[in-house]
Amino acid sequence: MSDLIRFIFLFFISFSLFSFPTYQVVIDPGHGGIAKDPTSEHGDKYDSITMGYLEKYKQGTESGKVTEREVVLALSKEVEALLRLTETEEGWVKFSSYLGQFSKSKTFPRIIIKSVLTRKTNSDSDPSSSDPNAPYRLYDFPDPKTGVRKKGRISFINDQKPHLVLSLHLNPAGRGQVGGMAAVLTPGYSTFNLLKEISEGKKKPKEFLNKPWSDWMVFAGNWSKLENAVADAWIYFHGYWSDRSGKKTELDKFEGYRQNMVSWKYSDEKGWESKANAGGKGPYSKTHSGFRAEGAFFEREKGKKETWRREGGREGFGGDNYYAAKELMRFVQYGLRLQLKGEKGYPEVGPIQNPYISTYSLPTYTNAICAFIEIGYINRKRDIKYLTENKKETAISLAVGIYSLFNGIEVRKFKNMPIFPKGKKVNWNRYGDYFEEVAAP
Repeated sequence: MSDLIRFIFLFFISFSLFSFPTYQVVIDPGHGGIAKDPTSEHGDKYDSITMGYLEKYKQGTESGKVTEREVVLALSKEVEALLRLTETEEGWVKFSSYLGQFSKSKTFPRIIIKSVLTRKTNSDSDPSSSDPNAPYRLYDFPDPKTGVRKKGRISFINDQKPHLVLSLHLNPAGRGQVGGMAAVLTPGYSTFNLLKEISEGKKKPKEFLNKPWSDWMVFAGNWSKLENAVADAWIYFHGYWSDRSGKKTELDKFEGYRQNMVSWKYSDEKGWESKANAGGKGPYSKTHSGFRAEGAFFEREKGKKETWRREGGREGFGGDNYYAAKELMRFVQYGLRLQLKGEKGYPEVGPIQNPYISTYSLPTYTNAICAFIEIGYINRKRDIKYLTENKKETAISLAVGIYSLFNGIEVRKFKNMPIFPKGKKVNWNRYGDYFEEVAAP
C-alpha cells in the first residue's frame, strides 16, 4: 500500500469515527480510601475557613472479607471495558451483539461512548502511603508538603465534562431487608426552598409530606424524616445543621460551603472566605431571615437545567438523574434474568428499593446526569454473587442500559419477565452545552 493510499485510508477511518455521535461517561467506583486517624491528616471535605478536614474519610461498607471498594471497582472496570468497544469498528460488532440480546432490532445506530474511571486502584494497593486517601477524596485538598490545592474526584469528574456519571456503591442490609438495589438522589432548589419555608412557618409540613421526596434519609436518630429533611436544607443553604426544631443554627455542626470545595465554574469569587466570616445578610447568613440565594452556584441551582436534572421527570420526581439510575437498575434486573435463564426459568433478583434521599455530593456538584446507584447489599449473598460471579452479565446489562440512555432501544418482551426497561433515551438536546460549561475557567 502506497503512502498516499494509506493516508487516504486512515483519513477515511478517522473521519468516519468522528462522524458518529460521541458521548462522555465517567464511571465512579465508590470510595477507595480508608477511614484512618487522625482525621486532620486523612479526612475528606477540606474547608478553607477552618483550614482542616470536616469529616473522616468514608471508606465504604464491608462484610467479612468482602469490601465495597473492591467489588464496585472490579465491576466498574468491566463496564468501562465494554463501553470502550464502541470506539472501534471491530469492538462495535461485539457491542452490537450484546445490544441484540436485549432488543428485537437487528441493527443499531452507531455511537461512540468515551469512558473513564475515577479510580483504578484502592488504598489496599499502597498501604504504606503517608496519604493513602489522596487519590480517592471526593473534595479538593491541600498537598500536605506543598500546600498546593489538589483536585478530588468531583473536580476530576467535572474536568471530563461528562454527559453521564455512573457511580456504583454497596449498602449494608438491615434485619429483614432482602437486598436488591436503589438510587441515591438529591432534589433541586425548589424542594430545599420548600423545606426552608416550612422551617420558617411560611408553608405547612403537609406540602412536603404529600410529595414523593418525603421519604427522606434519616441520619439523625430519633428525628422524623421531615426533621432530617429540614436539617439537610439548612446544610444546603447555610453549610450548618439546624437543631431539631429547624428554627436555629447549630454552630458547632459545620458542614462547609461545598460549592467551594470543588474546582468548577460555580465556585464563589476569590476572597469569599472573608465574606463568609463576616456573616450578616447574603449567601453566608447563618439564619433563614438573612439568607439570600446569590452567587454563581445558587443561580445555577435555580436554573431550568438543574430542575430537569433533579426534579420531575419520567419517574414522577428526581428528574433525569432518577430516570437514568432507575433505568439502569431496570436493565440489570432484566439483563441478569435474560442472560442467566435456565431450565427453572428466570432467576430471582433483589428488588429495586425506594431511593435514598439527602444532600448527596455527586448529584449536586456535577452538571452531568448522575446515575448514583447502590447496586447491591454487601451482606446479602445473592447480591454479591451477581456482582462477582456474574460480574460480566451485570456489566453487560449496565453497558447496554447506558447505550439506551444515549440512543434508546426497543426492548425485547418475554413472557413472565417481571420487569422491563423503558428503552427511552434522555432528552440530551435540551441541555445544550451545559455539560461542557462545568469545568473551572
